[in-house]
Amino acid sequence: MAYPTISRSLRDVLLVAVVGSLALAASPADAKVKPKSPTAKSAPAIGAAYSPYTPLGIAPEPNVAAQTLVAAARGKAVRVYESAGAPTPRWTLNNSTNFSGRHVFVVLAQQGEWLKVSVPVRPNGTVGFVRAADVAVGSLDFAIVVSLGDHRLTLYKAGNAVLQEKVGVGKTGTPTPVGSFFLRELARTANPRGSYGPYAFGLSAYSNVLQRFGRGDGQIGLHGTNQPGLLGTDVSHGCLRISNSAITRLALTLPQGVPIDIRP
Repeated sequence: MAYPTISRSLRDVLLVAVVGSLALAASPADAKVKPKSPTAKSAPAIGAAYSPYTPLGIAPEPNVAAQTLVAAARGKAVRVYESAGAPTPRWTLNNSTNFSGRHVFVVLAQQGEWLKVSVPVRPNGTVGFVRAADVAVGSLDFAIVVSLGDHRLTLYKAGNAVLQEKVGVGKTGTPTPVGSFFLRELARTANPRGSYGPYAFGLSAYSNVLQRFGRGDGQIGLHGTNQPGLLGTDVSHGCLRISNSAITRLALTLPQGVPIDIRP
């Protein structure tokens, strides 16, 4: 099976703000988020609002892939199995339940007609298998690395660092989980001056401490903030906070499925 560069149509779908009942583990105001649900036709084209990213000329961190394979569900739902060839699915993810777009997965490997993928469920790090025929596969050249100790977020494009931002991370009692995740969904917030800022990405990660938070299930987010003075500190219930200008740029240029590697 040959994996093509991500197509225009798949890119447009992956750029949709996939929202619904998104409630992240970030602050007491999280439950007030009321995101909109734009359609694929309203999704901005990559680079529509900003000039292309320019390499910063700094050395890349280890293990940053220049490209990542991403699979998007083709139908109204996608069945995910615990092993390749398993007779019954372990999970059935229904697109119409929480998403106006599609469920996406980072592809880890291929085994015949099956793709091994990262599954956005608890516990963090869960893997499963989907049938290749049930998904559309393409490649993305963006990647994000977050260094919790340095309070730094770095965006890479084709292996080159193109953006660095100070980031607020989880407090001692509610730390941001470490691991390899991806951008699962995007919400445009009801109040761009609120605690989320104008946009919030929902990650495939979940808090290891909070099973429930606000109206949600402790899903970790990457979002803006109305307290920029706290960026660069341990401040949140587990979410990642960056400046409103930075989250706006990411929201208008990054599709679903972009990997985000959170390191100590």
